[in-house]
Amino acid sequence: MKILPSDNSYRTFCDLTSGYRMFCVIAEAVSSGIIDLLDEGARTLDELQVATGLKTEEGGRFIDLLVNAGLLERYEGQLFLSRFSRSYLGRSSATSQRHVIEFEPILMEHWRKLGTVLHEGQGALIREQSTAEYRERLQLFQQAMAEAAQVRCLELWDAVTLVPERGTIIDIGAGDGTYLREFLARHPLWQGIACDLPDVCSRVAVDAIPDNLLFYPCNILDRQELAALVAGYHAQADLLLFSNICHCYDTAENEALLLQAGELLADDGLLIVHDFFRDANSFGALYDLHMLVNTWNGRSYTTAETAGMLHSAGFGHHVAIELPSASLAIIATRSTPYQSASLFALKSHALSHGFYAAVELDPARIRSEAWVRAKCAYGCSQYGTRWSCPPHAMDQGGFEELLGCYSRALLVAGQPPLRDFQENLLGLEREAFLGGFKKALVFSGGPCSWCESCDDTRCRFPEKRRPSLESCGCDVFALAESCGIPLAPLRNSDDFVQYVGLVLVD
Repeated sequence: MKILPSDNSYRTFCDLTSGYRMFCVIAEAVSSGIIDLLDEGARTLDELQVATGLKTEEGGRFIDLLVNAGLLERYEGQLFLSRFSRSYLGRSSATSQRHVIEFEPILMEHWRKLGTVLHEGQGALIREQSTAEYRERLQLFQQAMAEAAQVRCLELWDAVTLVPERGTIIDIGAGDGTYLREFLARHPLWQGIACDLPDVCSRVAVDAIPDNLLFYPCNILDRQELAALVAGYHAQADLLLFSNICHCYDTAENEALLLQAGELLADDGLLIVHDFFRDANSFGALYDLHMLVNTWNGRSYTTAETAGMLHSAGFGHHVAIELPSASLAIIATRSTPYQSASLFALKSHALSHGFYAAVELDPARIRSEAWVRAKCAYGCSQYGTRWSCPPHAMDQGGFEELLGCYSRALLVAGQPPLRDFQENLLGLEREAFLGGFKKALVFSGGPCSWCESCDDTRCRFPEKRRPSLESCGCDVFALAESCGIPLAPLRNSDDFVQYVGLVLVD
């Protein structure tokens, strides 16, 4: 999560400092057998306590918490798994994350020593492991990563849709091949090749490998071993995937890997870097610290750094697509740009040009309410004196009709001065238009700031005039809140002032 400038709540402080408690609760709910028992079917509280051996008082309080937290549901005296718990904690679920929960405490050992790394440098916590310990941790790691991949591969292949009917896909650092299996299930006429360490490939059950998937055991950082793959396939791959692999290596290693692996790819093929990026969101920035405390030289790169490495490898075009669980897919090509309607570039532009929040939303979520315009007419001292406000602004019906012409929008939030905010909005509209969104149109926050007072007969700056959201009947407080941007009336002279604007795109 990111703390917005407008968020000065003690609740946020408590959430940040006590988040580890919920992990302990979830881990105990799994290890105590509560989740497995309810995965088999509903039980009463007494039945659950007897089956798990929990003490009556203490166990009852713990289960009450599970219900209040939404991990369990209680109906007519029976306890059930919630939809969330069935999806991610139930052993039988296709998206179960049980091994992720089991592996996390190992990672937490290093996180508790973050200060050591900050004072002594990356790699300070890394030590030699015995063969038995290495194999045990590798198994736990692979199981956790495979479970995470079950969710993330769906997001990735939902976003990457422009692929031919037939082709070859090579996954560099494929793990157990989860991403390839999902891709090949969607595109059964393709051939898949999974590249990873021999220790990793040897753990994959042979009977679980489809006919159109091959495993190629190799050290991807060994130039000779990777060169053998290049020589064997003569650059015939149509799609080359680097999923959650670049963050394991330093810049020089990634540049060499991208350059050499790129020889596997056809001239018109796609290269996908799927990873967390520290400039994309707070999770990506946190993941960078995760690499800092748990690896020798791994890191989360910025999108600009990744674009530079791709450019050095001969990929002149790229587009970034933001995925639901905070990762990005950067799709690179050598010649013809990949056509994507992603708003990530526009969001990045907004966040680096005067806005502290930018959230994509469906315009169908925006509502126009008669009471909002009524408050303009009966409560605003400037009613009827501004060309960008009622009664001159777009009416409620016109606004609703306009929203129907768009399928996507970006809600942005910024700070005073108002004229700078509105200048930045116009700049964002221009950026969207030049980026291929020909229907781009912005709605401002607050009254037009270009003149001290409007001319009685005409607007002096029609090219800059944009209606405010409020003037069109939009409940800005509710809309911002639904996008995770808290707004509150100003009560004191030192309260945080913020403005909210909208960019309609298509």
